[in-house]
Amino acid sequence: MALSDIHLAPGKTGAGVLESLQGFMTNPAGSAVVNAIGPIRQIVRDRDKSQRRYLVIAPGKAGNLGAPVQVHAESSP
Repeated sequence: MALSDIHLAPGKTGAGVLESLQGFMTNPAGSAVVNAIGPIRQIVRDRDKSQRRYLVIAPGKAGNLGAPVQVHAESSP
């Protein structure tokens, strides 16, 4: 089991200042179901709509994160 956080990042590489959305603990197989809809809506509603952000999953917890293990990929139009 591992502690991880879902964040919003300003860049598609996951670099930059990360905005924490939700922390979670994985099961022994490494999976988890996380609900971050409320925090995403709140952050997006209060921010400039033209600023693109990317979902990032990083191990650890806010203030002590490891390198991102997954970053949102852009979809093609």
